[in-house]
Amino acid sequence: MLGEVLNTLKGAGGNMNLDWLRYLVTRYDPQDGPQTQMVAFMRSMFKNHVLTNPMLRSVAISDAAMTNQTLYEVERSQFTRATYDRAMEAMDAVNNEIVDLVHKAWARR
Repeated sequence: MLGEVLNTLKGAGGNMNLDWLRYLVTRYDPQDGPQTQMVAFMRSMFKNHVLTNPMLRSVAISDAAMTNQTLYEVERSQFTRATYDRAMEAMDAVNNEIVDLVHKAWARR
């Protein structure tokens, strides 16, 4: 799907220098063997085009979404402290990695 979109953009004259593009592993459960194998396969195929930090599958994120809120908007007291902290740690790691990529891309311009 991404290839088709990029070909359309390229055909319209868009710049397709997308060396900053990365895949994000979402809803990841590190205890799930098949998921872990698939992520390893993706990393072997796409190398550094897969973000280092995955976004974990979390009840806290699902529950926040049910109220049309992000994890940053909900109260920590609504969740088990460990569940909330684990989800926030994963989300912060992903977001920090993305911010670093944006800053590196801007520095090249």
